[in-house]
Amino acid sequence: MAAVGLINPSPVVYGRKETRRSEVVASSRDDENAREPIDSLEVFEHIRDITDPEHPYSLEQLRVVNEDQIDVDDSSGHVRVSFTPTVEHCNMATLIGLCIRVKLLRCLPQRFKVDIQVLRGSHGSINQC
Repeated sequence: MAAVGLINPSPVVYGRKETRRSEVVASSRDDENAREPIDSLEVFEHIRDITDPEHPYSLEQLRVVNEDQIDVDDSSGHVRVSFTPTVEHCNMATLIGLCIRVKLLRCLPQRFKVDIQVLRGSHGSINQC
């Protein structure tokens, strides 16, 4: 039985991806003043468990976000996350983008500028959040 009022009442749900953090270089761990680099895997770890506004599944389980759609330039302090709504006419895309933005602004150092966008061609009317 389909849920009433949902944009995508029967989304495809995927398993959680196993991720592995590469070893941190020992010299950077020993230096208290060293700045810990931020990479796409760390950003993905922060946003993967955000719950979809319409379903009890995470953005990762719905493949709304994945590590390949995250670009991090640590040296310039810039993060860009592209996400894919579950359906082309998703009216929750703006809310999803806002959830991702707020999560990253709370988790990342203030030196980062965060850009969130809908993956080009994946939504009928929205190109950027």
